[in-house]
Amino acid sequence: MRVYVEIAIRSFRRATQYRTAFIAGILTNSFFAAIQSLMYIALFQAGGTVAGFSLAQAITYNWTTQAMISLGAGWISTEMAGTIRSGDVVTDMSRPWSFYGYWMSRTAGERLFNFLVRGSITYLLGVLYFGALVPRPQDALAFLLSALLALVITFAYGFMINLVAFWTLEIAGIQLIANSLQAFFSGFLVPIAFFPPWLAALAHALPFESVAGVPAQILQGKIGGAALAWAIGQQALWAVAMTGAAMLLTRVAMRKVVVQGG
Repeated sequence: MRVYVEIAIRSFRRATQYRTAFIAGILTNSFFAAIQSLMYIALFQAGGTVAGFSLAQAITYNWTTQAMISLGAGWISTEMAGTIRSGDVVTDMSRPWSFYGYWMSRTAGERLFNFLVRGSITYLLGVLYFGALVPRPQDALAFLLSALLALVITFAYGFMINLVAFWTLEIAGIQLIANSLQAFFSGFLVPIAFFPPWLAALAHALPFESVAGVPAQILQGKIGGAALAWAIGQQALWAVAMTGAAMLLTRVAMRKVVVQGG
């Protein structure tokens, strides 16, 4: 276990070296969040609520999901697929640790730094300039637990997409489709409550809502009491199921590896 903690710590430290990239990321997230916030302001101009969201809640949701990009809610990294193409994956697989645990630790360290810096600053800008709500302490604590589970789910999903490189070296098209599915059905673009009932039912049946929509609603206090316990429990079940599926697919993918001279 200690080795995975050390990998995560080193990954966290390495992420601190890319300050310019994080500043660019904050500006990008804030730009898109500002555009969407202005759209919500126009939509809610007559007052009232839309699908149970007030203007303040819609803006808060918007800035929260943009901040969640730092945990992988809006994109899938293909760094591991790159090691499969180059052959470096053999080195990682031959080391005395779990291949899945290695990439999980490495990703967790980088994304936690991303979340603490890029995510928190992005959300702070939403609070200062667009009136995003300041969460209550109990909602913030529940959100942190929900965000950690979201990290586990989105990592497992991205890991499986990267594993496809064992069968087809070019996965750009698959990555694009996978990113689009996650962004749409997670509620990253708009709250799932805005969907028509049949599409919302489909979104609720998929794991993606646990990546962005559930944490965003928890932070603003829209999910509480028994519903909060149910939402966290559902996230935990998806985390276990997605991790199990990713590890099973890893075992299948290992059979594709051929080492010259080995």
